[in-house]
Amino acid sequence: MKKINVLITWHKMVSFLKENKKLKKKNIIYDFITAKQSLNEKKLSKIIHKYDGVICGDDEFNKKVIKKAKKLKVISKWGTGIDSIDKIYANKKKIKVYNTPGAFTNSVADIAIAFILNIARKIYQTDKEIRKNNWPKFTGQSLNEKTLGIIGFGRIGKRLSEIALFFGMKIIFFDIKKIKTNKKCSQVSIKSLFKKSDFITICCDLNPTSENLVRLKYLKLMKKTSSLINVSRGPIVNEAELIYALNRGIINFACLDVFEKEPLNKKNKLLKMNNCILSSHNAFNSLEAVNKVNLNTLNNLYKGLNI
Repeated sequence: MKKINVLITWHKMVSFLKENKKLKKKNIIYDFITAKQSLNEKKLSKIIHKYDGVICGDDEFNKKVIKKAKKLKVISKWGTGIDSIDKIYANKKKIKVYNTPGAFTNSVADIAIAFILNIARKIYQTDKEIRKNNWPKFTGQSLNEKTLGIIGFGRIGKRLSEIALFFGMKIIFFDIKKIKTNKKCSQVSIKSLFKKSDFITICCDLNPTSENLVRLKYLKLMKKTSSLINVSRGPIVNEAELIYALNRGIINFACLDVFEKEPLNKKNKLLKMNNCILSSHNAFNSLEAVNKVNLNTLNNLYKGLNI
């Protein structure tokens, strides 16, 4: 039986396969190579020629890397976003690219709501003051009748709207596509969304139309009491201009699960700011979602290898 070489770079798949050895195929040699965040072009270019299949995270599978992948038949992406993969060129080279769309819908929507509640009821600030031996009584906000603006009305945006409606929130959304929805959710222009929203949550994917979409000219349209939440991709927000807006009180607060460059540099100004909550690109990370994605990603690999 011919041996097949597979590269696995995503750390959650490494532990999953070690714990579920029965899912391995006897004719596959699995190589586990992980990085702190992702493998870059330089590292991948040196090794990719050896492999028939890949399970990856946000590794840099650009044109230069794919050119050197002489044996590669399939790239199975762990998760949803494939902006780190040159899919067009991969398809040209007859390399199949799979992902797991919709896998993290509930997990990411849950985190977005958690961020909104944290801002509205000042949970973060209260905890911080209590640890200083203070006993604060901050006045928060009820979500009822507050307006939630959602940028990107795909699976996550729609799920978030469903949860927010239970809190009595008004839902408006911006999307580049015309979307049919019920009367409880209204599609508006991007300017209108920034002007009217009390909370804005970014749920769109990263593509040429969304990169650097959220910048100062739109942040200036927001109410001074409004807040921004990003559970999508870092480069959608111009980070320097967001920092400017937070420092000058142009907007109230920000909750960020993603950043322009990850992990955050120690000198990043966001680390010293009090009007933001930072998370480590971890909105997807619920046990239920991870287990489902592990299995689906592995099945996509085997499908691409025709085994």
